[in-house]
Amino acid sequence: MAFLNNSGDIILDAVLTDLGRLRLAQGDGTFKITQFALGDDEIDYGQYNLTTGSAYQDLNILQTPILEAITDNVSSMKSKLVTYSRTDLLYLPVTKLNLTNTSSPGFNTSSLGTFVALVNPENDFLGASPRVINSIYGIDANFSGKNTTLAAGNFYSRAGGDRRAKMITVQQGLDTTQVSFTNALDPTMAETDYFVYLDNRLGWLVNADSTPLKPTYVDDDNIATYLISQKDTHSWGKVSEWNEKGNNPTSPSAIAGPYNRRALRLSVYASDDLAYSDFLFDKFGNTADTAWVAGAVIDSYTTVYSIDTEIRVVGAKTGYSLSIPLRFVKIKAF
Repeated sequence: MAFLNNSGDIILDAVLTDLGRLRLAQGDGTFKITQFALGDDEIDYGQYNLTTGSAYQDLNILQTPILEAITDNVSSMKSKLVTYSRTDLLYLPVTKLNLTNTSSPGFNTSSLGTFVALVNPENDFLGASPRVINSIYGIDANFSGKNTTLAAGNFYSRAGGDRRAKMITVQQGLDTTQVSFTNALDPTMAETDYFVYLDNRLGWLVNADSTPLKPTYVDDDNIATYLISQKDTHSWGKVSEWNEKGNNPTSPSAIAGPYNRRALRLSVYASDDLAYSDFLFDKFGNTADTAWVAGAVIDSYTTVYSIDTEIRVVGAKTGYSLSIPLRFVKIKAF
């Protein structure tokens, strides 16, 4: 990766994605470019200078060095350029996590600012006691009893059954109070499909009934690409319509303004390589010896493995990208 000298000349630096190069390498004559994307991640529009002559107002932007094209789909184009024919748009839609824990099934991140996927099975000796998990993170050390609820943001990533109470929920719309949430979101701005990316070595995406979702593609960096459509009803949940309570209407959405009435809901199933081997934790993660407590008394010490990664969600229509922090945690038995 390098910077290109942008002295004001027009530069076109185009490369094929990993999938494009794979299809080109097949050499059967079927390769054809049908889609492309443009981005401006490295451009700082704050460099636009209104105090100088009109011919030089954008000179600093035009001369800013730009990154050469990157083939890595994980690193390239976090923000894609889109075109709207309308000229009256003051706000564009964003994608946002629902952390409100109210009428929709979103749930909060942990005190670490991330979702925590517990690799130990729910019926595991250590995994069966949420007080162990909570005390490891220093959350309410006086928790007692095996039926204690897991702290916010924690979920069992090897558990089966209904996951609706522990779904990572993504909502979309105009996040501004200057347009009332009672207005309907323009259908041309409402996402109906999302691309979701996750390291395939660490786990798989599942929907609300724990059914694994099938990746459309896994690249040479082991990043799985999922295309999730509204057709998968277990991955898309309806957001309740706003309700009028007296003269104070309330919105169930995490979006301040008009919102998409359909929300994307995801969970993660940890891979067998994480559950039955420590190799990936040793290679990519961290290890710590941590005390856990029963009541206010330290019972013992145990080893905790963790790997930090992310789930990246990209709107197929708007190109808006959202990075969701995720930590896989495995507690080593005594």
